[in-house]
Amino acid sequence: MGNDFRIIKFDPFTADDALWTAFFDHSDVINREMEPEDPLLPREKRRALIKSAFEIPYVNKFICLLFLDGGKEAAGCASVSVESEASPSYKDNKHIANLSLSVLPACRRRGLGSALLSHVTGELGVKEPQARELFSPVTLDCGRSFCARLGATVSLEVGSNRLYLKDVDWAMVERWAAEGARRNPSTVIVKTLEIPGADMDNFCEVYTETVNQAPQGDVSLKLTVTPEQVRLNERKYREDGVEQVTIYSKEGDGSISGLTEIIYLKENGHKVNQMLTGVGARYRGRGLGKLLKALMLLEIRGRYPGVKYVATGNADSNAPMLGINTKLGFKKHQSVLVYKMKIGPGLTQGK
Repeated sequence: MGNDFRIIKFDPFTADDALWTAFFDHSDVINREMEPEDPLLPREKRRALIKSAFEIPYVNKFICLLFLDGGKEAAGCASVSVESEASPSYKDNKHIANLSLSVLPACRRRGLGSALLSHVTGELGVKEPQARELFSPVTLDCGRSFCARLGATVSLEVGSNRLYLKDVDWAMVERWAAEGARRNPSTVIVKTLEIPGADMDNFCEVYTETVNQAPQGDVSLKLTVTPEQVRLNERKYREDGVEQVTIYSKEGDGSISGLTEIIYLKENGHKVNQMLTGVGARYRGRGLGKLLKALMLLEIRGRYPGVKYVATGNADSNAPMLGINTKLGFKKHQSVLVYKMKIGPGLTQGK
């Protein structure tokens, strides 16, 4: 392949309408390839959400678009993110960069993906030299072949799972909720869009504990959640028109024992995204996980009657959560492989 392309930085705050159109045209093709039946968010809403994400101080992001010479169509796109020094997890995760890379179907097998990868790793070497490992979640077969040619290794296998509400055994869900209440008579359930100040410190401790319980494969990742982060996320969600519903359990002594959370965007009203569900290690064996999941499903049914399905992601090795989700009726929608690459010379030589 000769130098018949150009790679430019896509800055959401300075990009003109033509560049935004090229970005969205590319994204729409890839999204329809991955999820042909799901509706796309309106472009103006996506534009606002992308800008909002770039404003978060805990993460540094950059996007690059690849254009064939003489063309206005973005043949390739790469997005990279790393934790910033402002992140409370920076010390533990500063060596990790996350990558999303795509090439239009008609432009594949021409070395464009390798050219994009070489460009973004070069940028990382200048802007984020502490980043030494690159992780990329891959769904499409073409992406897996690309990673295999590079010598990347599979770090984690994740299922993108869905539960269609029309298929839910609601009688069973109500039994789970009732049984969980009987087994935990002194446990209080809190449902909220914002974490109360009195519970904030303990909530962050439990969130940090449980989010790090999930299998990570060989990803050396450790997350720390702080009150400042939680409040920032709540504010950003309000500004973005996103509802985050959290349900958590409190013991008789006031300590938080478990939690579950979802996010809902009215412009994507056909689905709810199930985020973290976790129970503290010393509170397990009492059915709290089943209780929290059941209560959240009942909340979704009452709060969002137009929702068709709940989407979540689980590592294939996360047996406890998969066991609960399978009983509820979650089914694997897609298999996602998280690939790991070492950043350094020769990364793209496998092309």
